[in-house]
Amino acid sequence: MRVCAFICGSIVVAGLGLVITGTACELPPLQDSARPRTVYRVVEGKGFVGFDAKAFMHDFTGKTSTVQGVIRLADQDQLTDPEACVRIDAASLDTGISTRDNIMRADHLETAKDPTIDFLLKHIEGVTRQSDGWDFGAGGALSLHGVTREILLPVRVRPAEGGVRLMGEIPLKMSDYRIAIPKFLFFTVEDQVVVRFDVTATRSQ
Repeated sequence: MRVCAFICGSIVVAGLGLVITGTACELPPLQDSARPRTVYRVVEGKGFVGFDAKAFMHDFTGKTSTVQGVIRLADQDQLTDPEACVRIDAASLDTGISTRDNIMRADHLETAKDPTIDFLLKHIEGVTRQSDGWDFGAGGALSLHGVTREILLPVRVRPAEGGVRLMGEIPLKMSDYRIAIPKFLFFTVEDQVVVRFDVTATRSQ
């Protein structure tokens, strides 16, 4: 299973293999066109990818709904041969304070140089069928701030109108992605943040 793109983290969010910065998240052409696939696309603007950060007496959250993604399955009931890509617009992350957002984008995420957060899905594991969906771990490469690292992202999949809803969260350390620890006045943000996502993907074919 391959995912290009969040999350950003964002998810999250990685230079996802064949995905090129500035382009939409797309999967490569099928190698075997005789094998049908079910395709879902993340609905941009519906749902979010975000993070929760903690500092002494000052916690805050950043979110964005500018998320693209494609999921392709050989068998949607068995989750066989899954592929996926997700791309997050890092520059659109919003904490509710414009001054803090400008500093975050310019000095920490450096979005002029690395404008997206991408996750490339390589495999899934620990698949558990629930009465109303699936739970599993999505293993893959998360690219953030020019650094790509392997992660295992817990994912919950539940039915939604016309498609599926994907939810989850994962703790990440900013230092693992060479992001300078933010300091605002007397507050120093903790290295670890929690990346959360809740997006909807609708069937496109």
